[in-house]
Amino acid sequence: MRIGNRAALVAAISLAALTAACGDKKDEAPKGQVVVTVNGDDVTVHELNSELQLLRAPPTAPRKQVEQVALQRVVERKMLADVARERGLDKNPQFLLARRRLDDGLLVQALQTDIAQKVPQTTRESAQKYIAANPSLFAERKIFTIDQIRFLRPANIAQIGLEPAKTMADVARVLSNANIRFERAPVQLDALTVNPALTKEIVRITSKNSDEVFMFADQPQGAPAPIMFVNHVTGTKVEPFIGEDAIKFAQQLIQRQEIQKALTTELAKFKTAAKPNIKYATNYAPPPEKPAATPAAGAPAAAPAPAA
Repeated sequence: MRIGNRAALVAAISLAALTAACGDKKDEAPKGQVVVTVNGDDVTVHELNSELQLLRAPPTAPRKQVEQVALQRVVERKMLADVARERGLDKNPQFLLARRRLDDGLLVQALQTDIAQKVPQTTRESAQKYIAANPSLFAERKIFTIDQIRFLRPANIAQIGLEPAKTMADVARVLSNANIRFERAPVQLDALTVNPALTKEIVRITSKNSDEVFMFADQPQGAPAPIMFVNHVTGTKVEPFIGEDAIKFAQQLIQRQEIQKALTTELAKFKTAAKPNIKYATNYAPPPEKPAATPAAGAPAAAPAPAA
């Protein structure tokens, strides 16, 4: 009996059938969750939906047209990425550094999202209590008209002579004498759109002396230095903010505050836990933290910065 040859024949036929099946599968159109393949790399519906979210097309745009634009972006990106890999650019040191920075940033975002999602949702009752405790934001919502001077904080701000300044004219004169560029213009501050602590501070300052000049600092993203804001309230009007819209707004505001509080608390814990494992080379360690400076007597009153 030629059992050996028959077994070999069966094995050969099976292998040929398997190879043919694989070949047929390669030529088949994508099925299931896969919407397109690029050089054998599958693009799924989930990836397409993620791209659609980033595209932020107008709601009135035809869905299929927007979908095609998003899909072609994915296809082109994957195609060009393959070309870059073929050229060995994925081994480039600058690329590796950039990818590591991007990966770390995405992981930090994921961590922040994870922490935020664990913060309990603000209840309606909590929002109503907050509204009652903050009438200047709601029932007595205030909109301030302010004469404001803005300038980049110089390194020698303590030496330019702002301390004795009592009026906006005094501040402008001091800045001009110190050759510091500044802008002066009227602005409006709505209690709903700034840091609640700033609103309370403005109310406190103006209730004692309506001519008081006060100052706060903020550093918007991309600014080379903190921006100083010197302010004098020239008018106040009340526009109540009440009802269901006020409750929803309060819930969102409290939720953001609680999330920020949770992020700050967790960051402090992470820093403490990681500190023993962080070793700096000579001359690279951060300087020791300095205690907060006490404002000089007579200087324009400081107030909390506006909310970002």
